[in-house]
Amino acid sequence: MGAVLSLKNVDKKIGKAQIIQDVSFDVYPGEIFGFLGPNGAGKTTTIRMIVGLTKMTAGDITVNGHSIATDYKRAIEQIGTIVENPELYPYLTAEKNLIHFGRMSKNVTKKDINDRLKLVNLDYAKDQKVKTFSLGMKQRLGIAQAMLHRPKLLILDEPTNGLDPAGIREIRTFLRKVAKEENVAILISSHLLSEIEHICDRFAIIQEGNITQIESVSNESDLKQGVHSYYIETDNPTRAQKLIETTFPNLTITQQEQFIQLMLTKEEAGNIVTLLTSNDVVVYQVVLEKQSLEERFFEATSGGLV
Repeated sequence: MGAVLSLKNVDKKIGKAQIIQDVSFDVYPGEIFGFLGPNGAGKTTTIRMIVGLTKMTAGDITVNGHSIATDYKRAIEQIGTIVENPELYPYLTAEKNLIHFGRMSKNVTKKDINDRLKLVNLDYAKDQKVKTFSLGMKQRLGIAQAMLHRPKLLILDEPTNGLDPAGIREIRTFLRKVAKEENVAILISSHLLSEIEHICDRFAIIQEGNITQIESVSNESDLKQGVHSYYIETDNPTRAQKLIETTFPNLTITQQEQFIQLMLTKEEAGNIVTLLTSNDVVVYQVVLEKQSLEERFFEATSGGLV
């Protein structure tokens, strides 16, 4: 499927200052995409350009095929957004809040409102005043509000800000449900790396107005190629090390108690397990040492100085 959101070579200058330079990335239907960067890196400016609050100096942004620059009305109709805490009327009920906001969009029906309350698991509280809601309930109602007009793209800025662990988990579960059931593309801007790691499929890191990397959160594609650190636990690490050194003399091996550590490709790891088991060395486990999202973030934003 084609991208719902597409940024192509986007630049932003203010005076002589280059704020955003050559930013390009795509977000696809059903995907949750994280947008990361230190304070002042350009996240907010980029989001403001996506929703048309700030004009691009160069490049183009399209939403569901419509350019923000040349077809703004049709492009913005495809977007729902919340910046941090949603703006709601505390003395109105959940349903009346949605009725009010529904008047601002075309063709929002009572059924649409009921469907959205059900989607965010607030249909039981539709007659309850928002002032009695927890922060997590308000966030979910805000997302229902942002999705009243059935947008193709949902943009959330710090959606778990201020939530307790239970609320964070609730929002995480809910957003995955929305992405899957509604096939909505979701762009999340956040500084909480652990939450991005738990909820997103892919992420981009922006640093000083430039995209430094775009990759999968799981990093599976990177793990399938290249050399990575493996820990192998056996019943006889000394014998295992001698067998490996004899058969693969170019490998560097470090022994740590019951583990031996090696830098290997995926194929080499399989060959070593076969070698050990065929020589009666019991292999208890093979552990691939993965970089956390936090490690990858700091590597990308501080030149590897974590």
